[in-house]
Amino acid sequence: MTGTRHKSDADVDWTNLHSADASWRTRLLGDLSEAYAIPRYVELFLQSFGQQRGLRFLEVGAGNGEVPRQVRALAPPCLGPYVVSELFREGARWLRSLELTACVADAQQLPFADNAFDVVISYDVLHHVSDPYQMAREMLRVSRGRLLLTESNGLSLGRKLMEQTPGHKAAGERSYTPWQYRRFFAAAEWPLRSFHIRPFLFPFPGGVPAALLQPLIYFNRMIEHVPLACWQCSNVWMTVEATK
Repeated sequence: MTGTRHKSDADVDWTNLHSADASWRTRLLGDLSEAYAIPRYVELFLQSFGQQRGLRFLEVGAGNGEVPRQVRALAPPCLGPYVVSELFREGARWLRSLELTACVADAQQLPFADNAFDVVISYDVLHHVSDPYQMAREMLRVSRGRLLLTESNGLSLGRKLMEQTPGHKAAGERSYTPWQYRRFFAAAEWPLRSFHIRPFLFPFPGGVPAALLQPLIYFNRMIEHVPLACWQCSNVWMTVEATK
């Protein structure tokens, strides 16, 4: 089963959006990316897997390696082999220069065997690909049924407005609702055992004055817990478990 096809990740000029020093995320969020967003992504990783041991991970579409670099520095006990992928060759080269195990791979056609990894992760990739059903299936196929993703929130008015700007259009972005995300994974051949989705990261643009950075971080942490208002956050994070 496939959904409406969009501009593909392969059609995006990622060398113009990413750089070895600043990812697309950093260009969008400015100082908030390093001060809050990336540490929050690492928190989500540790919250999901930190108490386990020696898991094999694949991170799909790792950009310039902001998250795996911080995870590697913390060296949690869950961290076994950690492979990263990137669609464009220069991006994979950047990742290898950081001594990460990296390969060139399309998220919709992952070059790995079935069940090759305990867990597959993607941070802000699914909303770029032309066929999200196919990416969801591939993530489940190469995993042992466990996934962690962060994605754009299709319920957020701020996020929808940002997607109409030239930069977001150039990146081929489109957000989805929580029930659409669930549908992508439920359509795969493996029955879902659990699907949890939660909002985070309010849509403030980059270039926040230094004096406002800490209040903005506090606001971001608070808004996650406010009923209804939390769903105006620009992102969601989700965990998926399927029976395989």
